[in-house]
Amino acid sequence: MIGISKEDYQDYINRGFNVIPLIAKWDHAPDLAEIYELFCPDPETGGLLESGRAGKYSYVAFTPVAEVVTHRAGTDPLITLEKLMAQWKSPRIVQGPDWQGGALGFLSYDLVQHLEKMPDHAHDDLLLPNLMFTVYRDCIAIDHQEKACYLITNVIVDQEDDDEQGNNRLQMMMDKILTLKAPMDKPAKVELTESSLQVDPSFSKEQFEQAVLKVQEYIRSGDVFQVNLSVRQDFPLTTTPWEVYKTLRRINPSPYMAYLHYPDYQVVSASPELLIKLQGSKLSTRPIAGTRPRGKDREEDLRLANELIENEKERAEHIMLVDLERNDLGRVCKYGTVQVTDLMVIEEYSHVMHIVSHVEGELAEGKTAYDAIGACFPGGTITGAPKIRTMEIIEELEPVKRGLYTGSIGWIGFNGDLELNIVIRTLVAKNGWGHVQAGAGIVIDSKPEAEYYESLKKAEAVLKAVQLSQEQNKLSRV
Repeated sequence: MIGISKEDYQDYINRGFNVIPLIAKWDHAPDLAEIYELFCPDPETGGLLESGRAGKYSYVAFTPVAEVVTHRAGTDPLITLEKLMAQWKSPRIVQGPDWQGGALGFLSYDLVQHLEKMPDHAHDDLLLPNLMFTVYRDCIAIDHQEKACYLITNVIVDQEDDDEQGNNRLQMMMDKILTLKAPMDKPAKVELTESSLQVDPSFSKEQFEQAVLKVQEYIRSGDVFQVNLSVRQDFPLTTTPWEVYKTLRRINPSPYMAYLHYPDYQVVSASPELLIKLQGSKLSTRPIAGTRPRGKDREEDLRLANELIENEKERAEHIMLVDLERNDLGRVCKYGTVQVTDLMVIEEYSHVMHIVSHVEGELAEGKTAYDAIGACFPGGTITGAPKIRTMEIIEELEPVKRGLYTGSIGWIGFNGDLELNIVIRTLVAKNGWGHVQAGAGIVIDSKPEAEYYESLKKAEAVLKAVQLSQEQNKLSRV
């Protein structure tokens, strides 16, 4: 049987739940991009989160039932989001995927203006919302480890929905997905040489180097230990963001990828980094700090990994940021529960390797997912330490608002769980232009010129995907 029995459905109703997930499992894992194209023919009605082959779950969401969007003025955006989600109560079905429907969207970095008292100097030229979440009734989850997929529809009792309608929807979803057979394309081996795109950077090389020197003055005066400075690269976009996403997932698969399509702008993300994940009362984060390119073979990989993990500067910066994340979790977790369960391990991705740690704790009684966001957002690895003072310096020195860059993309479940990434390695497309931003952590012994080129290098994967997509677009028109 696909769906839920009358008895189980009524039991959930009797226990006070008003959103009831109906789940069917299929022991096959079609390509996520094909699922998205099949179930979201109008891309504005759906969203996609992808973990790549190394991850556990990827999601396609569709059938929007509510939306919350906030801009710079007005009520605290997190309060607005919390009020929207508070109207629904859903059970936690442990036999299914982590996310079983709810809100999917993003927090802009500039949400910090509501969380802390911040200066307001940088130019806001993209005018993106500081919070945008759409609530979806239905979703499909791919389990990459089991090579299976879950079809999920939620019965929203307060909207005159019931178990019979839900079971019918689930059967139609199953009939539809049975037409798909193709697995995901294997990652493509593409050398990330410098992109040939003509870009307009937000910082000139000279301006960036002057900003680095200013940061080092602040470090010497004791204001901060490290500040992340970033450069945005702008360019005309002559292909569709969806084509860029399909290219990016082949050449640079990452644990926290996303494709979000809104009427006025689109988002293509290949982030490797988690901000926070909340499952029940367990709150966790995985700070990344320290990067090297992948080697040409296994021997070179091991040499580069050893060089990275033994580098005193990289180790010191990583430990500083782990301490920052421990402090952030400590603001909302039970006293004594915050612990580092993995410290400074090497994780390898398609083109780079990183030093990664894992920090977790138990959410304190009376604290919610939204308290956790407020305590941990934005991630310390992309601001610096101490966090508030570094954000003030970023606002002073960077010429344009960060917008989505170093904000978060992810999901919030009807059951109160959540998972949010840190937005790096990301394209924002708007009005025929593409915008890709990347940064470098500035410390006292940083070399200004080297940090400028590191910032540009970190954008290479996304820019390469744009270049390849645009070249393919030209060929298809010939």
